[in-house]
Amino acid sequence: MRPRLVACVAALAIAAATCNSQPAMRPPVPASGGELSPAPGGSVRSFDLTAAPAKVELKPGLVVSAWAYNGVVPGPVLRVFDGDLVRVTLRNHLSVGTTIHWHGLAVPNGQDGVAGVTQDPVPPGASATYSFVARGAGTFWYHSHQRGSYQLDRGLYGVLIVEPRGKAVGVDHVVVYDEWPIGLEMPSPPPASDPAMSAYVTVSVNGRSGDAIAPIRFASGQTVRLRLLNAGYLVHFVRVEDTAVTVVAFDGHEVRGGRPTTDVLPLGPGERIDVELAANGQATWLALQDPFPPSGDALLAVAPEGAPVPAFTPSGIRPVLDIFTYGAQASASPWPKGGGVPTRTFTLTLSEISRTRAALPSPMPGMEMGDVSYQINGAAFPDTPVLEVSLGDLVTIKFVNAGRQDHPMHLHGHAFQVLERDGMAVKGLLVKDTIVVRPGSSITVGFLADNPGWWMIHCHQLHHAAGGMMLLLRYQGSLRLAQLGGPYQSTPD
Repeated sequence: MRPRLVACVAALAIAAATCNSQPAMRPPVPASGGELSPAPGGSVRSFDLTAAPAKVELKPGLVVSAWAYNGVVPGPVLRVFDGDLVRVTLRNHLSVGTTIHWHGLAVPNGQDGVAGVTQDPVPPGASATYSFVARGAGTFWYHSHQRGSYQLDRGLYGVLIVEPRGKAVGVDHVVVYDEWPIGLEMPSPPPASDPAMSAYVTVSVNGRSGDAIAPIRFASGQTVRLRLLNAGYLVHFVRVEDTAVTVVAFDGHEVRGGRPTTDVLPLGPGERIDVELAANGQATWLALQDPFPPSGDALLAVAPEGAPVPAFTPSGIRPVLDIFTYGAQASASPWPKGGGVPTRTFTLTLSEISRTRAALPSPMPGMEMGDVSYQINGAAFPDTPVLEVSLGDLVTIKFVNAGRQDHPMHLHGHAFQVLERDGMAVKGLLVKDTIVVRPGSSITVGFLADNPGWWMIHCHQLHHAAGGMMLLLRYQGSLRLAQLGGPYQSTPD
C-alpha cells in the first residue's frame, strides 16, 4: 500500500475511534478544606473506616445483610480529645457510592460529607480522607449522607465521642437505638423501593436485640454515664426503671444544674441525650415506653459486676420529660447572652402532602410513604428555598409543623439555641443541633452565622428528607462545592 494511502486510512481510523469513544468520566469531587494541625495541646488521631457488606446477627435466628463500617453495627466508637486533629480514611468496598457526615460537629464545609452539596459520593473501590479539628467535648456521630434513608437503614453509622482534655474515662457507655427493616434478613435483600423494605421488624441496642443485648456492668459506688443516641427514624422514649438519672448533655452540649428525674427521656431521630446515674449496687433496666411493638426487643440491663441480671418487670406508664423546662443550663451558647437582635429571620412551614393532593392519613409507624411529598414552605427539595445569610449574622429560624407527623429538624455546621416554643420564650440555655417539632407546634431557634459554606437543613426522619423535606443554607460569597445527580448520582438525603 502506498504511504499516502496508508496515512489516509490511519487518519480515517483515528477519526472513527474518536467519534465512537465516550467522554471520560470526570474525577469525583472529593472532601475538601481539611484541617492540617491540631489545636494547641491536641494530638493527631487517625482512624480507618471500611464500608462493606456484612452479616450481622441481631439476635439468635435473625441475621441481616447489613452494610457496616469495619464489619460492625454501629461502627467503631471513635474517641478523641477536645482539640485533636481527627483524620479518618474511608475505604468504600460497597457496590455504590457513599460519604461520611459528622453529625453535630462544626467542621469546615468541604468536610461535611453531604453528597451533591459538599462532595461527590466516594465511588466503589475508592477511598477518601476527612481531616478536621474536634472542637468542643460531647457525643456526636457519623453516618452516610448519600441516600442516607437507605444506607443508614442498612447500618452505616457510628459514634464519635470528644472528651474534655485531661479527663479520665470512667464507666462511660454508648447506647444506640435503631429500627431494622423487614427484608434485610433475606438472602438477597430487595431494593429500598420494595414494600418488603418499608416496615420494621425489631429495635436494636448497639446492633443487638432481645436476649443478644449485653448488659452494662459497673462497680458499686461508680457513677455511670450513658450516651443515648437515636440512629433510627422513630421518636423513642427511654425509661430507666427504679433509678433517677440526671441529664448532663443534650446533643453533645454539656448542661449543668439538672435535677435527678425518673421521667421518660424523649429521644428523636438524630438526637443525643447523655445521662448519669449513681450506681448503688442495684441492677436496673433501660426500656422503651413506645407505642411500637418491636421496641419491646430493646431491653438493656445495667447491673453490678458479677451479679446475675434479674428478670425485667415492667412498671406503669411514666410522664415524659419536658426538655424545655428541665432546668439544666448549657455551659455555652451560639446566641448572645441575654438575647440578641436577629439580622436574618426565616419561617419554615413543614407539611406532608399526598401526591394526589388528597388528605394524608396518619401513617403506621415505620412505614415509608412512597406517595407522599414532604415539603417546606410548599415545596419539596430541590425546589425548596435557599436561605441566604452573611458571615456574622444572627439568624433565627422558626419551624412550624403544619402536618401530622413528628419532624426532627437538623442544622448542619452549627449548633443553635432553642429560643421559643409555640411563641413562648424558652427559659435558660437549651443548645442542640436537632430538635423534634411536634404536629401543630412551632419552635424557634437562633445561631450565629460563623461557619461559611453551603449547609443542609433537613428532617432527620430520613424517609421524610428523601421525600423532599430538605433545603440549603448559603453564606453570601460561598461557592457550592458539588452538584446533585451527575455521573456519581449524588443524592443527599
